[in-house]
Amino acid sequence: MIETNLIEDLRPLHPPDHGWVWVPLALAALVLGALAWQRFGKRRAAPAVSAPADPSSFWQVALAELERLEPLLRPERSREYGLKSTDVLRRFIESRYGLRAPTLATEEFLSVAAHSPALPLAHRESLGRFLALGDLFKFGRYVASAEELRRLHATAVDFLMASRPPAAPDPAEGGPT
Repeated sequence: MIETNLIEDLRPLHPPDHGWVWVPLALAALVLGALAWQRFGKRRAAPAVSAPADPSSFWQVALAELERLEPLLRPERSREYGLKSTDVLRRFIESRYGLRAPTLATEEFLSVAAHSPALPLAHRESLGRFLALGDLFKFGRYVASAEELRRLHATAVDFLMASRPPAAPDPAEGGPT
């Protein structure tokens, strides 16, 4: 008969080594961090876009688009006017001044504009009021009177008129040589 000594067969057990688990966890954290940076970090890191090729064409397009919105200057269409007019101005600002206006919330845009030398200081306050009222139309379901809408429209047109680029001298006029 084979006799075994059970006590001698028992060896001290060592806990298993789980150090390898940290490697995939660290890789997953890096991937999630990169995705979060791509999703949220880029938007704040690059508020400006390249300068427009021909600012006068952007100005003319924006003015024509605002003129097409005049039939919406009625209280029952004030939300639609607010949505479309702010979109026109935001696209114009991006084209004319190189600020990424369409993709930013109003507060974010105004913060970027406040620190940008591209947008003239004289325009920032009226533009801020215009965009804030546009937010009331969009999110607050505000219904403006016809007079308020006409004043708002005039503010948008005035902003565009003040933002138009200087006219190039006409070579036929014989400018300075």
